[in-house]
Amino acid sequence: MQKKHKWSFIILSIALVCYVILPSNEAKSGPKIPDNRAQVCIYVVDVGLGNTVFVVSPSGEVMLLDTGPSRVANRILAFMKQNGIRKIDYLLVSHFEEDHMGAVPLIAEKIPVGCFVDHGDSAVYGKDDAWWKQRRGLWFKQGMGQLYDERFDKYRTARAKTRHLVVKPGDRVPVEGLDVVVVSAAGKVITQPLKGCGEVNPACEGIDRRTEDDAEDGQSVGVVVSYGKFRFIDLGDLTWNTANKLFCPNNLIGKADAYLVTHHAMGMTRELGDYYHGLSSCSAAEVYGLHPRVAILSLGSSGHGVGTPDAMKLLNSVPELDLWQTQFIREGGEKGYNGPEAFIANLGEKSDKARHIKLVADADGSFRVTNSRNGFIKKYPPRK
Repeated sequence: MQKKHKWSFIILSIALVCYVILPSNEAKSGPKIPDNRAQVCIYVVDVGLGNTVFVVSPSGEVMLLDTGPSRVANRILAFMKQNGIRKIDYLLVSHFEEDHMGAVPLIAEKIPVGCFVDHGDSAVYGKDDAWWKQRRGLWFKQGMGQLYDERFDKYRTARAKTRHLVVKPGDRVPVEGLDVVVVSAAGKVITQPLKGCGEVNPACEGIDRRTEDDAEDGQSVGVVVSYGKFRFIDLGDLTWNTANKLFCPNNLIGKADAYLVTHHAMGMTRELGDYYHGLSSCSAAEVYGLHPRVAILSLGSSGHGVGTPDAMKLLNSVPELDLWQTQFIREGGEKGYNGPEAFIANLGEKSDKARHIKLVADADGSFRVTNSRNGFIKKYPPRK
């Protein structure tokens, strides 16, 4: 072999040995895995008044908690495209009102849905206008009952095209990689505490009983989502009496790291009538019982026109609790009680992208929250 060819052979041999034996950069550090696969990823999407929460499990399965109203369907579809979410394994509808189920028909038409999860039949389907007038008062409009029935029929039609799971308190939604326990449904709540919970709740002192809600808010399916030591809770629009059964006299839920603010922080005075007073949410027993580090409020800029700021005042008063919001509230009873602007996804300016609050959690209980508007990130260590 000529000398020149001999050295070429040696160099080639060394290169082949290095290729086989030495690890690549990817092998050293592991393949780059998107954070929604390595941890649980929760997106609270800005839909104005309403809820839309995507929960992406470490397994890749996707659970959607409510869809928001019909007018935001295209925004939700755009959000899914922007964030690489191509299917919904479980579509959980907490209760049958427009701001929680309205976008279902269009989304289900465009996106594969594996299974619908809800509390069964509507509590208000088929009610006449006299019933609606008694419940809606100032907000009543002729034909309200017929419009509601038409919307629910569209929902049922979409639901009938795939699997359907009716849940009751204590059931689990079988999302691979997560523990999703149902704590309320169809006006009932769990009667036994979750594992490790059940202590007497001192914040129950002074909590009153109010008029029962016989409409859909009080039927809300509420869930606790756990990934290792991390816990997230969404109680839909659960109303005063039913929600407080979870926390008084004993705290059946325990602590949560992140809390989707119940019923959009709605508070109603007794002057509006006993019925509306009973639709209020976020009692001190609930908020102090959960002791969350993060509360995420999904509410439009108009707030609740005749609402009180009671829930907002409470949320802002809890030590070491950060209030994150989908929109800056400019009107209604909640005006003037916004959290820091850095924590608010939509300040009112237009955007081509669907604004949202994103939470990514590890199994050790640590998590980080990101504001899509400004890229602001805050990290939260595991609870001590």
